[in-house]
Amino acid sequence: MITSVYQQPLDKWFSEFLPGKDGENLTFEPEDLPEDFRNRPFHFDDISVNPTSEKYEHSEKDLYSLLCPVIQNAFDLAAYKSAGDPEYDALLIKDTSAWNEESDCLQCPDLSVHKASAAQAFRLDDSRKANFADTHKPFVGRTAYSWTLLPGEVKVNKSKEGFGLNTDQLSLPDTDSARETRGQIAEYVAEVLSRQHRQFTFAFYIYRNLARLFVVDRVATVTTPPFDYVKDPKTLLKFFYRLAQADGVAQGYDPTVTLAPSAHLPTLREHMAKDHGPIETLIHDAMDDALLYGASSIWPLYTVEVHDDESDEKSYFLIGKPRTSCPSMFGRATKGFIAFDLVQHDFVWLKDSWRLASQRYHPEWEVYRKLNAKGVKNIATMRCGGDVHAPKLQCTRTQEAITDHSLKSRIHCRLVINEIGRPLGTYETSYDLIFIIACAFKAHSQAWEMAEVLHRDISDNNVLIIQEKIDGKYEIRGILIDWDLCKYKKQLEEDRVATNDNQSGTWQFISALRLQYPRKFCELADDIESFFHLITWCALRYHQHSLLGKPRALTMHVNDMFLDCATSPEGLLYGCEEKFRLMTGSKPGFKILHDETFKDVINKLLRICQSHYRSLDWDDLRRFQAASIREAQEEKKSQAQTTSTTSHRRRLQKGLSGMPEGTVSDDDEPDNLNTEQIGRPKLASHKYFFRVLDDAIRTNDGWDLEPKQLGRDNFADLLDLNFTVGRLRVTGTTQSNMTSSQRRKRSAPVHTSRKIRKTGTCRHAVSMGTSSFPLDALPEEHDVDADVEDEGRMEASLTARSEEDAN
Repeated sequence: MITSVYQQPLDKWFSEFLPGKDGENLTFEPEDLPEDFRNRPFHFDDISVNPTSEKYEHSEKDLYSLLCPVIQNAFDLAAYKSAGDPEYDALLIKDTSAWNEESDCLQCPDLSVHKASAAQAFRLDDSRKANFADTHKPFVGRTAYSWTLLPGEVKVNKSKEGFGLNTDQLSLPDTDSARETRGQIAEYVAEVLSRQHRQFTFAFYIYRNLARLFVVDRVATVTTPPFDYVKDPKTLLKFFYRLAQADGVAQGYDPTVTLAPSAHLPTLREHMAKDHGPIETLIHDAMDDALLYGASSIWPLYTVEVHDDESDEKSYFLIGKPRTSCPSMFGRATKGFIAFDLVQHDFVWLKDSWRLASQRYHPEWEVYRKLNAKGVKNIATMRCGGDVHAPKLQCTRTQEAITDHSLKSRIHCRLVINEIGRPLGTYETSYDLIFIIACAFKAHSQAWEMAEVLHRDISDNNVLIIQEKIDGKYEIRGILIDWDLCKYKKQLEEDRVATNDNQSGTWQFISALRLQYPRKFCELADDIESFFHLITWCALRYHQHSLLGKPRALTMHVNDMFLDCATSPEGLLYGCEEKFRLMTGSKPGFKILHDETFKDVINKLLRICQSHYRSLDWDDLRRFQAASIREAQEEKKSQAQTTSTTSHRRRLQKGLSGMPEGTVSDDDEPDNLNTEQIGRPKLASHKYFFRVLDDAIRTNDGWDLEPKQLGRDNFADLLDLNFTVGRLRVTGTTQSNMTSSQRRKRSAPVHTSRKIRKTGTCRHAVSMGTSSFPLDALPEEHDVDADVEDEGRMEASLTARSEEDAN
């Protein structure tokens, strides 16, 4: 099982991640304590020592009540010794197992540590604590991820022990219950990292009388071995004491982001009250929560510093709730914010991410300057951008503390652009979709032809709708954004002489050729083909077609065409054979209804793609396909041939119609095409594809110009089936394209939460274990090459549907 968890000896773990101030020699024995603390318990003698038996005499709730007072004593001791520090913020621990916050995440950490200044966010009315013992009531609170310093999980059931009891090396139990436990902890950690502005976060895990400590950043998770905190409480108490003594940076916070002072609020409110046209609702969605709930907001208001790489100047912005965020713990962890410029007093887009520290990837601000210098149209306008310095460069740390040298550092960076747009999925008509795609395609074409830059990540998240006021009326335009996975032409030429071991891009839009030949270098034709898959994805998701009303057929088609994925013994990701069959001449699995021109556009683009595939040299391509993949495909093909050909075709053709004119038949396999039949490679340039798009948008004939039903999402009807995407599991449940605040519709104050039953379902990408994930959260674009990061670290990060990495 591929994981991103590494175990490190206790002493080394502490020295690397939490060296402490004066906690090294504390024994927490009475003689070492101030007089006011000598009568307080600094031990866990009431907890049974029994790590391996089937039954355990304590329940999880018992452990909450036994752990909290002792941990709080360690926090109080740290506060006592820091009494002279006017900026000291004491720590508190809460049992948050029963009360979730009213947000998109319903998961509740068993225990949560927070700063005393954030106590309001965790407050529960006394009436909601009626079922708790009086001694435990002070420790009961609600979940508040935006204010949680670190989460903790407690288990007593032997089957749910998630990390193994081996102190020498990490050996994760490979059971559903163990994976569920790891998934829960990953959910908590990912939620903290997603909500807050952190360089890293800590977490802790209690299994009966054993404990583990974790540190997590955007590269990996490093854990201590399990240790017996009952027999020797010093180690666990040292962790909490040092944590309370540490400053914000040592606790994992980003010092370039601070809670916004109240002095900024009048100016922000004044400019929010102005008419902002089509983006007005987006601005309010980003800022209203912070303005309404203040110190107990689920999405606080922050001041963020952006360093410009070229001018070396700093700019400051107000940000609230992110419009987009990647829910994975690892990887680029891109967040997108509508931000208020504190100097120019306007609203802009701010992108925050962690880029690979590699010369093979170009900082996005560098790419924008190159594209702007060449006059490329339909791209964003950069205001400022650069790496984060506080004061030194912010980089991940876990890769330095472990022996896996294939893990590469990530650098924290920010980019600000002027345009604030809408997600592609909010277009109104099929004509608008093709026009917007044509705009983005033009940007792609000019970037390649004028600046020799290949985007390499065409996806629905990276095409944005801009509305501009022209002659008093708002007109739409498409722009192509998110250039941080691009490569320059010279790099691509170098790639031709080598084979790559992993994909870059967003899985469901990667070309069929690269999904079947995963070592193939990326080239122009792959990007152009991705535009076709983007259009068909939107057609399936938002338009009327022949698979509507057939949830099983639609579910299987979406899986086979866009999501299917396997891992070869060499660790290569490959899949989506139905996409490959379509490109090499088979029939499409659906047809558009009531929109003849839209259907015709799709058919013409498909014929171009199929013509290109007929021009390929399949013998040459074999070098990019791992032998194990080819063997698996040949075995699958051999097994399929043992069934009745007639019945097989009948099953395929049932419900499958709309084969474009001019495509080859099912019998014309690529291996049967010789060099005499090879035609012109029509995806080797933009002209054939662009001609179809350009001709289409120049006519209104045959288009269905009625707006599509806003909020319509055909994928919401998919069956609740589990599919594998990369190394992750997704389910067929989706959400529509509404904003998170519309889904939440919070009408009550933040402290009125509701009690729920905890579940193991996790909506975040995890590599400590897997669980069920909504189809709405599909893989974030990969940014892995063989010589940059090991295959075992490629994280098929999941991204929330809307405008991931927008602008």
